[in-house]
Amino acid sequence: MSGSFARRSLICLSLVAAFSATPAAALPWDIDMYRQQSFQANEMARAPAKGTVPAGSTPWTMTTEQAQETLQNPVPFSAASVVRGQRTWAINCRTCHGLTGVGNGPVGPLMAVPNILTDAYQQSTDGRVYGILMNGGSNMPRYGFKLSEHERWDVINYVRFLQGRDADGVERPK
Repeated sequence: MSGSFARRSLICLSLVAAFSATPAAALPWDIDMYRQQSFQANEMARAPAKGTVPAGSTPWTMTTEQAQETLQNPVPFSAASVVRGQRTWAINCRTCHGLTGVGNGPVGPLMAVPNILTDAYQQSTDGRVYGILMNGGSNMPRYGFKLSEHERWDVINYVRFLQGRDADGVERPK
């Protein structure tokens, strides 16, 4: 009985040693996450194949000037739209434009981000703002491929809220 017990114990110890972390640590896959290429915030892993369009969207071919002349905001200005826009703003726009839109985000001063609360920006049409989201601006990259059409219009409603338009029940950031 003791020989059988010793043999089973030896087999168990061999299996534990074989599958312990020490031998596996010498294998190359334990540092793949450490050695991998890193992506920056808002960077795509790779460009989509030429000519492809995401499901449910249409190709964007307008210039910012064409958008300014032709597009109207189809999303009614409401507290719900402003709240959705605020969430999207916090994820995509706040880094440069800041909490209130004056251009004082962590990156804003480095890139000379304008204050969108000024009269010139308040007088821009919703179509122009949409065109800038889609095509980018002077230092602003294009964001059209990152946001759905509805999210873009919600962000525009939030910009209008930051510029002074009131939305019932939504508190303005300070």
